[in-house]
Amino acid sequence: MEQLSGADAAFVYCETAGAAHVTFFAIYDPSTGPGKIVGFDDVFAHFGSRLGVASFFRSVLVRVPFDLDHPYWVRDENFEVGHHLHHVTLPGPGDWRTLCDQVSRLHAEPLDLHRPPWDCYVIDGLGEISGIPDGSFALCLKVHHSALDGLTGLTLVMQLHELTPETSPPPEDVWVPESRPSSLHLLARSAVTVARRPAQLASAAEHSIPAVGRLPGATLRRLLPRHGSEYLPALYAPRTRFNGHTDSTRNFDGRSYDLAAVKAVRTLVPGATVNDVVIAGIGGALRRYLLANGELPEKSLTTVIAISLHHATGRPHGVNRLGVARVTLGTNIADPIARLKVVQRSSAHAKATVATVGEPVLDYLEFVPGGLVVTALRAGMAAHLGIVMEQARIANTLVSSLRGPDFPLYLVGARMLAGYALSPFAQGGGLLHNVISYCGRVTVSINGSPLLLPDIEHYGDCLDASLAEVLAAAKIAP
Repeated sequence: MEQLSGADAAFVYCETAGAAHVTFFAIYDPSTGPGKIVGFDDVFAHFGSRLGVASFFRSVLVRVPFDLDHPYWVRDENFEVGHHLHHVTLPGPGDWRTLCDQVSRLHAEPLDLHRPPWDCYVIDGLGEISGIPDGSFALCLKVHHSALDGLTGLTLVMQLHELTPETSPPPEDVWVPESRPSSLHLLARSAVTVARRPAQLASAAEHSIPAVGRLPGATLRRLLPRHGSEYLPALYAPRTRFNGHTDSTRNFDGRSYDLAAVKAVRTLVPGATVNDVVIAGIGGALRRYLLANGELPEKSLTTVIAISLHHATGRPHGVNRLGVARVTLGTNIADPIARLKVVQRSSAHAKATVATVGEPVLDYLEFVPGGLVVTALRAGMAAHLGIVMEQARIANTLVSSLRGPDFPLYLVGARMLAGYALSPFAQGGGLLHNVISYCGRVTVSINGSPLLLPDIEHYGDCLDASLAEVLAAAKIAP
């Protein structure tokens, strides 16, 4: 068995307050396959032959009694792949909205943590959807966040797909199940781990303190917000509807854009990235949406962005290697190019900050007792967490971005046409955006709470209009 890192374990503890899984959603054209038809049995057989690409497919999460130590992955002796593979047929008319509603329902359902924490759904019955050929199907893969983050999730997607319509032989698979450890065994192991923590904590401090000490004065000044710096997010994000209380329901919409056009906009602002352009577009969408509802704050809204820290070497093991930073969205700026300039400066500042302090923060997560987190939640803090998040107002939304391959992927011969992702969210954060580039397109997944964003299609239209405005200002045809 293998113990989770502190960062990975945090998502297990968060499951106490709400579902903590990620969902990958993709649409496929089966006409590219050898038989031009792909059935759900074909997809299920393919998954069954690829279980060896990731250990979590056949491992169950086992928590230590009283959460005295982080949980373990244990190879499940009772594993049955059929418990995780499902077939869903859309009700009529099978249009885009019907598909999005189905994905929303699937994403809202928590995983059964008594089994390996994943589920896969093949969805057929797709009707008339713009840009989607007849006979296409969708796949929805849900995985607990403790098992992967964005980069490791992309690796998994690549391992489950082929680069051509021909299916290659499955990789060699050597898997030996194991019995679940007894509570006494887990407590004994936790005693050893706790005994080692002082030395490990000293090692973490030895690494992090010099890192801060090496910061030049200019970098230290960048870490501190300054009055009049428009690109720096305010200490508190302005109050918006998106910081309200959420329940277990979700709604989803996805939009797709030409990647080449988005890339062309970058030339107008030195240092701008594709992600900066999309974030500026999201800022414009929020501006449009809140203006239409008479709710636009005077100060700019703020987003949290996720930044991968997988580049570091010699660090603690774990799949979740993410830093987070706050970026100004420029919602108080009407001009789209001026907004992009502010977003670019804010994003560059955020990345520099995370590069400096992100790794030490992950180090210290190893020493946060899980029992402390869980006890606080069970003692009633979960009921008030939304109020705390609403008052703290760290950000108004979250943007997570992932650069996918610029070449097509195939599943049992069927070409993947588009990919989307949905993340979990906590109380006080009822609007998320997941951005994925793939094969000449960039998709934006909008994942919200129906309590806070009941008209998600209208917000999606605001995003379309905002990015079209950016392209028009740059004199680029959409």
